[in-house]
Amino acid sequence: MKSVVLANQKETIVGLRLAGIKGELINDVEEVLPKVRALINDPSVGTIMITQALYNANQEGLLEIKLKLKEKMIIKIPGFNEGIEESLIYNHIRDSVGLKL
Repeated sequence: MKSVVLANQKETIVGLRLAGIKGELINDVEEVLPKVRALINDPSVGTIMITQALYNANQEGLLEIKLKLKEKMIIKIPGFNEGIEESLIYNHIRDSVGLKL
């Protein structure tokens, strides 16, 4: 199964393309959910990566889709010039280990 990235920045797509991951440029946040649904129906796709900005703009719809998936993954990744969002798990690991990631 292959991976696909949906991003709103060319730099993210180019960077992941160098690693062998195909990507699609999304200019409008309204395009995300239909594109994700199409990728879910593609049997050759196993992982769908979405940049934070696009993911956050479509969070409710993506969470509904993620809860129904059994064989595919949807992953939120930082895009170009986007920092990593700190989560409770991130903070817990940082505090437990004593390292700043």
